[in-house]
Amino acid sequence: MKAQIQQTELENISTECQKLTVAKQYLDQHCPLEFGSHKEVSSYVVYYNHLMVFFADGQHCGLKNSKQFVALCGHRESPSALLLKKSDGMHIELSFDTGCEPRHYDRAHLNDVQYETPLSAVTGEGEAGSRMWMSFVSGVQYALVTQQDRKCYRAKNGEDYQL
Repeated sequence: MKAQIQQTELENISTECQKLTVAKQYLDQHCPLEFGSHKEVSSYVVYYNHLMVFFADGQHCGLKNSKQFVALCGHRESPSALLLKKSDGMHIELSFDTGCEPRHYDRAHLNDVQYETPLSAVTGEGEAGSRMWMSFVSGVQYALVTQQDRKCYRAKNGEDYQL
């Protein structure tokens, strides 16, 4: 019984790793780094007003387009979430596991990647400006409908950044 539970946990971890790999390919496509790949990143930090990524070999770089980093949650040295903005104005949120237990299957402690899409593009209906968030890891989709549902971050300049 114990072996069966361990096998199920390993399968869940493997599936989540595969989903994060796809999410990082999405990041490479929409928010590329100056060099390297999001798949190789070991940590994300905010240095002054720039997103910096570090690799296992000690190299570091920023985004190819530094303006794509718009906001964060948490501390600059160890953010709980980063908000990037694609060229089409839609956002991508990287969320991190900042608890005591590090993610043993992602060296950057990446927990999930969610992306924003116009609600009308998904459902064929909805009012202008309505947006839906979709998760690479859980597949959950949800729309921001009320003021309480809105996500709030800290912009690079220190002010609130609400979606």
